[in-house]
Amino acid sequence: MSAVQKLGRRGFLKAGVAATGGLLVGFYLPGRSEVEAAQGPGPFGAAPATLYPNAFVHIGMDDTVTLIVHKPENGQGTETSIAMLLAEELECDWKKVKTEFAPINAQCYGGAMQGTFGSQAVRTSWTPIRRTGAAMRDMLVQAAATRWGVDKSMCRAENGTVINQSTSAKLTYGSLAEDASKLPVPNNAAVKDPSQFKLLGKPMKRRDTAAKVGGTAQYAIDVKLPGMLYAVVQRSPVIGGKVASFDATKAKAVAGVKQVIQIPEGIAVVADSTYAAMEGRKVLDVKWDEGANATLSSAIIRQKLMDLTSKPGAVAKTAGNAESTIASSQLKIEAAYEAPYLAHAPMEPHTSVADVRADGCDLYIGTQIPGLAHSDAARIAGLSPEKVKVHTM
Repeated sequence: MSAVQKLGRRGFLKAGVAATGGLLVGFYLPGRSEVEAAQGPGPFGAAPATLYPNAFVHIGMDDTVTLIVHKPENGQGTETSIAMLLAEELECDWKKVKTEFAPINAQCYGGAMQGTFGSQAVRTSWTPIRRTGAAMRDMLVQAAATRWGVDKSMCRAENGTVINQSTSAKLTYGSLAEDASKLPVPNNAAVKDPSQFKLLGKPMKRRDTAAKVGGTAQYAIDVKLPGMLYAVVQRSPVIGGKVASFDATKAKAVAGVKQVIQIPEGIAVVADSTYAAMEGRKVLDVKWDEGANATLSSAIIRQKLMDLTSKPGAVAKTAGNAESTIASSQLKIEAAYEAPYLAHAPMEPHTSVADVRADGCDLYIGTQIPGLAHSDAARIAGLSPEKVKVHTM
């Protein structure tokens, strides 16, 4: 852990050392939350029996703290919230926390489980990341105590430093990182009582706001690779519809269009520029089999939902007797609330880039579930999982 080597991020994760030296600690995350486990196997399969290390924290000699975030950022603030969990327990300088997104660890989440969904990002990270921060804090305090030749109880961590309470001397985390890295990782380091929280529960500025507002945030649509082609898809106007027939003659005649291909989702027009691909799509002649949803309308959907409200639903928890209390009440207030159908759509132009080769595949994508993208890419490309790399944008 204390060796100094020049490594890329994946090499850094794989080898378990940092290019700048310092303290690197892996932590363990369950494949599913306790709530999910109690409910039985979910849509992505059962959790693995063994827990695997799938993320790391590194403290550099320059006092920076780098957290490899295992939950994608989809606008809900994982770069900030998960970093807050770590920084709170670690007692580090919030201004010196950096984040990177984790590569795929199929073992830890059973492949498709690695992602952000079901409002699980913070609740499944709450305990393991806080414990990691507490363990690292304990190691840094012990390293300082050893250097000063005092008992660990005489030292405390505060804002990226360890303070000798008898002399008021201070040592920065960066200066202690190498020594701390040689210590065993404690399994029972105490986490803070909520009454001691300095960051958690407080209004914090999001870490990614400046990059998004200033235009420096990198989305999948920003990725440019040598010789890259661009594809747009003509999809059925009705959900569930399929291609009955199509004529690509006019589309192929558009300058820059390289190929027109039928795929499960519709017709893909491939070109040497986005503009050419879109122009080719405009002149596609497609006939659709719109299927069972051909006559579906907002009015029909609304009526189906209204009909369902009159039927008994599943009971998650029973407390008291609501029905009898309401029936015997002298005053009853009734109100109906209705919201329109909402599309689960991001503001960014949603896209991805795939660099597929005989010996591997690199996928650049902004997605809730990079683990699922990883397994899909391996299956479609006909490659073993370890040859597919997902870059979470």
